[in-house]
Amino acid sequence: MKNSIEKLNFKLHKANQDIEMLNDIIENLSDGIYITDGEGNTLRVNSTYEKMSGLKKEELIGKNMKDLVKEGYFSESASIQVLKLKAAATVMYTVKTGKRLLAKGVPVFDEKGNIKLIVNNVWDLTEIYHLESQTLDKERITEKKEEDFIFHSKAMDQVVELALKASKVTSNILILGESGVGKDVIAKLIHDASSCKGGYIKINCAAIPEHLLESELFGYEEGSFTGAKKQGKPGMFELAEKGTIFLDEIAEIPIHLQAKLLRVIQEKEVIRVGGTKQISIDTRVIAATNRNLEEMVRKGSFREDLYYRLNVVPIKIPPLRHRKEDIIPLIDYFTNIFNKKYHLQKSFTKSTLEFFEKYHWKGNVRELQNIVERLIVVVDQEVITEEDVAEILNFKSKKVVTTDAAKLKDAVKQLEIQLIKEALKNYKSTRAAAKKLGIDQSTLVRKIKKYSLSYDAIKHRDDEEMHRSKPEL
Repeated sequence: MKNSIEKLNFKLHKANQDIEMLNDIIENLSDGIYITDGEGNTLRVNSTYEKMSGLKKEELIGKNMKDLVKEGYFSESASIQVLKLKAAATVMYTVKTGKRLLAKGVPVFDEKGNIKLIVNNVWDLTEIYHLESQTLDKERITEKKEEDFIFHSKAMDQVVELALKASKVTSNILILGESGVGKDVIAKLIHDASSCKGGYIKINCAAIPEHLLESELFGYEEGSFTGAKKQGKPGMFELAEKGTIFLDEIAEIPIHLQAKLLRVIQEKEVIRVGGTKQISIDTRVIAATNRNLEEMVRKGSFREDLYYRLNVVPIKIPPLRHRKEDIIPLIDYFTNIFNKKYHLQKSFTKSTLEFFEKYHWKGNVRELQNIVERLIVVVDQEVITEEDVAEILNFKSKKVVTTDAAKLKDAVKQLEIQLIKEALKNYKSTRAAAKKLGIDQSTLVRKIKKYSLSYDAIKHRDDEEMHRSKPEL
């Protein structure tokens, strides 16, 4: 009996030691830790989270995440997304104290497959401005726009992980991706997560007329051209001192300005238009494009030396059609935003969400956001159906049946057949047609056979193309 009590006491002592050690580890982690139960009730936050959020444990423990969002403590919640998705989710959000945080929520399941805990790792992305207000040209600084972003896919998880690594160094970064994938969001994330003391300045190189772009980037001296301000004006590189300059649509910079841009990046100094004085700069450069810069280098429309100078840390953001796991979380996020904005209570049917997952989002996240807003504003009833979506996306012009009797699968099948027929008609090979459709050649051939489509002429051209590509023996 005595031995049993001693063993039990030993086990209790050991368990207490383990708990104490675990507490010490959690409290001394450099990341913020926020733990909820399987219903989203706050169980624990560590000291690091208190410091980075500006909130006290007493304000949070015991409260449900949905209530905390409603009460304005958080603009979004990774835990809420985890409960909806039954899987890990990452969210960038704002705390009521104005702090900007990035949280990755990971579910812990019980033996029955139910979520029993959600563990959130949290990073501080709070932007710190130390530039004097009189130094900044407010008309030319980009509007400070704090947006949340949400994702669930492993592909975007890898993008954010690389972005956070890149934020710790001052190397030049080149963000690649189709229009609408969120290149500007990742650029802002890198700046916010960095130790840059200055501001974040974005310039769209395609939106500024060519004759003004040089003076916008590098500034100008008094009297350098007609209409120039008497005292001259600093350029974007000067205004981004100790901060970040984001050169969006970098491929649109004319070739004659690329040499000057290269010199500024290389020498870390700028000469204003009409001036001779060399001004030292300390600015992080992030560039982005939806164009193929390597192809442009081969054609001579983009300088090779500038390309390699910018492409120190490349970050490629995959299109939305390659990360379909993000579509429904994004729809949920946008729906909440526009319901609040327009004081509505709209929602989507399950079949409509399935339709969205299958749709080829050529415009990526930007197109998805626009479509969700349009549907919420235009559709009269509170529940939005796939027929509403088909009408908004003008599928009728593609001969897709959208009557009440039509099934979603039939509508999708008809649209797919129509698009394949058009691609086969307009392109010389299945390889080219598949590329246009955004699918593999083998997938296209399989669908052609599935739908019993005629492609004898194009198959003949495939055979000729294959024959020409074979090496002579």
